[in-house]
Amino acid sequence: MNHGEEPAIQRDMILPDDVLLKCLACVSRIHYPTLSLVCKRFRTLIASTELYQTRTLLGRAESSLYRPNSSRKVLVPISSPKSYSISLPSVAVVGPSIYVIAGGINNNASSTVMVMNSCSHTWREAPSMLVARMCPSACTFDGKIYVNGGCDNIDSTNWMEVFDTKTQTWEFLQIPSEEICGGSYYRSARYEGTIYVRSEAKNVTYKLHKSRWRSADLSMNLRWGWSLSYCVIENVFYSFGGDCGICWFNPKERVWKTLKGLEGLPSLPICYEKVKLADHCGKMAILWVEYVSVDKEKLIWCAEIAIEKRQNGEIWGTLEWFDNVFTSNEPNLLVHALTSTVC
Repeated sequence: MNHGEEPAIQRDMILPDDVLLKCLACVSRIHYPTLSLVCKRFRTLIASTELYQTRTLLGRAESSLYRPNSSRKVLVPISSPKSYSISLPSVAVVGPSIYVIAGGINNNASSTVMVMNSCSHTWREAPSMLVARMCPSACTFDGKIYVNGGCDNIDSTNWMEVFDTKTQTWEFLQIPSEEICGGSYYRSARYEGTIYVRSEAKNVTYKLHKSRWRSADLSMNLRWGWSLSYCVIENVFYSFGGDCGICWFNPKERVWKTLKGLEGLPSLPICYEKVKLADHCGKMAILWVEYVSVDKEKLIWCAEIAIEKRQNGEIWGTLEWFDNVFTSNEPNLLVHALTSTVC
């Protein structure tokens, strides 16, 4: 070997993939973007589902809304694909994968689906939908993504399509849907072990029960219709309704009840479009926007609420923390709030 040359790496010194996966699984995921730059092999392993499975088996899986930055909690921007310019898409989360579905390109519907691996922050293109849609509704159930609405020329055969994340294939929902199909705007959620869908055109909510769509409780439908800010946590449906605050639906009494115990939580904007709720490991994450007049600056605040189900049937929340987690001048700053399982 000449002076100044790097020694050649012997073949028997290269760690096998299974050993390297275990080593990477023990490293904090914060360092994965940097490790992805080391070599193509690292980049491939960090983006693989095998690493997520290994971290799960080793008890290293996490779920996080934020990344620690010194003593504060902050939201960290993640770049989107440069070629992806769809506005106001729907989103869905399955494990570590965040699916960005349809939306609009120059006011035209799209069937494009992009997927981000939240472990490595890498993007890939998924199979396109069967129907082009604009601002559809999407929810997940049993590893599948249910997408509905988002276009005018739909009927009971194509108004909803389902994506199997295991086989990476789309198919239309093969269930008679004449009673619910109508209009282009829907909301959907996984609740009580099934799919709930609200039709804005018909002002009614249906649930999938024994392979049929059945009308849901009228009280639940009315409150859901008032707000775009909602989430389901441990099979309890929560909704934010401006002056009414955060409420939860009691299916036994068929009434909405105020979530009690939120002392210390700042006053939230009355406009529900400025507030988003999300399930965060069984706790509630609340994100809201505060507009600052100087230079049109906008602040995103986040609060984390611990949920307690009491013996008397009441549900209480306890504020654990809140802080300003992001500052921006961008429009449409708060469209979706979600958490993913991060390996």
